[in-house]
Amino acid sequence: MKKETNIITIFTLIWEKRKMIIRNCLIAFVAVVIIAFSIPKEYTSEVKIAPELSLGESGLAGSLGSLAQMAGIDLGGMNTNEAIYPDLYPEIVSSTPFLTEMLQLPVTSKDGDINTDMLDYLTNHQRMPWWSAMMMPIKKLFKKNETSVPEDITTAESTQLSRDQQLMLESFGKSLSVTLDKTTSMITVTATMQDPLIAATTATAVAEKLQTYVDKYRTVKERDNIAYLEKLHKSSQEKYRKAQREYANYTDSHQNAILARVTTEQENLENEMSLAYSVYEQVSQQLEAAKAKLQEKKPISVVIQPALTPIKASSPKKIMMAFLYVFTTFFLTVAWIIFKNEFQQMKKEAAKEEKEDKDGKKSTTTDDAKES
Repeated sequence: MKKETNIITIFTLIWEKRKMIIRNCLIAFVAVVIIAFSIPKEYTSEVKIAPELSLGESGLAGSLGSLAQMAGIDLGGMNTNEAIYPDLYPEIVSSTPFLTEMLQLPVTSKDGDINTDMLDYLTNHQRMPWWSAMMMPIKKLFKKNETSVPEDITTAESTQLSRDQQLMLESFGKSLSVTLDKTTSMITVTATMQDPLIAATTATAVAEKLQTYVDKYRTVKERDNIAYLEKLHKSSQEKYRKAQREYANYTDSHQNAILARVTTEQENLENEMSLAYSVYEQVSQQLEAAKAKLQEKKPISVVIQPALTPIKASSPKKIMMAFLYVFTTFFLTVAWIIFKNEFQQMKKEAAKEEKEDKDGKKSTTTDDAKES
């Protein structure tokens, strides 16, 4: 019965204070509208990639890998062919070398007013809320003088970046994300920018550069091997052609000679030419085999969903913000009303008990006086 009375009391209090609740909710709604429309719109574009994953070419690893894929289980740790795992893709995208290379990306806004590179776009073409703009002069007053750093961030070492450059890269890195679906091995690359076309351009560039990084890391050994074989191939080819010329020149200049010395020298030159050709042919075969192996090791990634220019802004979510602000204001106002009412009730009860105590003491004193 007491619980029902408390619920009825709460609803009665809410009804009595409805004007204050409505007023506070309206103030919160107006405030959230001002805040929401002051925050610049951001657009998110994404690219979905299906990478090639090898879980072992033969033996137990290959068998378990096939079964794991069918069961939707990730056995990335058994991958013996990958030089870099998909789990590391987010770390690659957030790394300083990757971000500094992305700053050179040419970007164009949807309306065509901005046509520059990513560095200039992030530095000079970012909109900010009015309160952030008001804080900028204050921050500059308290900003410490920094040592000289390279102005071109795209060529600077990560240890040479200024605080502002590091903050810009950190903010840029937060606008990019790479997520991996463990079940389907699908990679989703997203980019969030203040312009829809730039968001789509950035997402596409991140996906392409990520695939280039993976290709570079996975095939670095094969590429080094090819580079070495190409040098060896060029050297053996020059030696073979030199031996061929020497043999041809000697043969042409001694066509009618029948001396044993001439015949012996001719045979020696012919043997040297044959040996040089044998080496040249062997190196050529090794080079072609290395190129074939490189092509085999080169990862294949299929773009399932290319980046589209978003139509609607992904943030700020004005309706959600308004709901949360108004609901929070309503909850806090009701909580304050209940707390205030409980506090007043406690004060009344305390005052009543104090009064009863005083009255009791007075009556006791009066009775004692009468008896005396």
